[in-house]
Formats: sequence, C-alpha cells, structure tokens
Amino acid sequence: MFTLPFTQSVDFTELVALYSTSAACIVSSLRDGMNLVAYEYVACQQANKGVLVLSEFAGAAQALGAGCIRVNPYDTRELARGLYQVLRFKYMRHFHRVRVQG
Repeated sequence: MFTLPFTQSVDFTELVALYSTSAACIVSSLRDGMNLVAYEYVACQQANKGVLVLSEFAGAAQALGAGCIRVNPYDTRELARGLYQVLRFKYMRHFHRVRVQG
C-alpha cells in the first residue's frame, strides 16, 4: 500500500498512476470539498474499474451518485458498510474471473 504524509505533494504523473492502479478510492469529506479527487479518480479508471466510496456531502456526489457508493461519513456503521461493499465487490469480481479462466 502506498501512503504519503499529508505535508508531501505528489507529481501529477505519479498521481494519475496511483489513481489508475488503485482498486478503490475513499473520499470521506465531512462537508463539500474534495470534488476534484473524485472526478480525477473516475477519469483514470477506464481499464481498472475501481470503486469510488464518496461522502454524500461532497458536491461530486450529485453528479457521480449512481456510479459510486455514497456514504454518510458521520455514520461510522454506514461508512464501514461502504468499505465492506468495496471489498465484497472486488472479491466477487476476482472470484468470477478465476472461475471463468479455470
């Protein structure tokens, strides 16, 4: 897993590579913001088909609502359910792929 300290910035090319290869993106903003992160992640997912978990308070939730898992970040159980959905979705897709190939 790749993580950065909050004080360190990432080169745009490297950021696009991270978005492109990540299986999921969690945008759990407590108020409107982080819209660009959600849009950039979706734009980079043409081949990978990653899953976006998006706060219902982010402005991007209105535009991307149907194509993501929307959560209320104040509700920890709902946020946990959203993360569980990501893991289950990724597992089921992997299971299906292995079963079809095998």
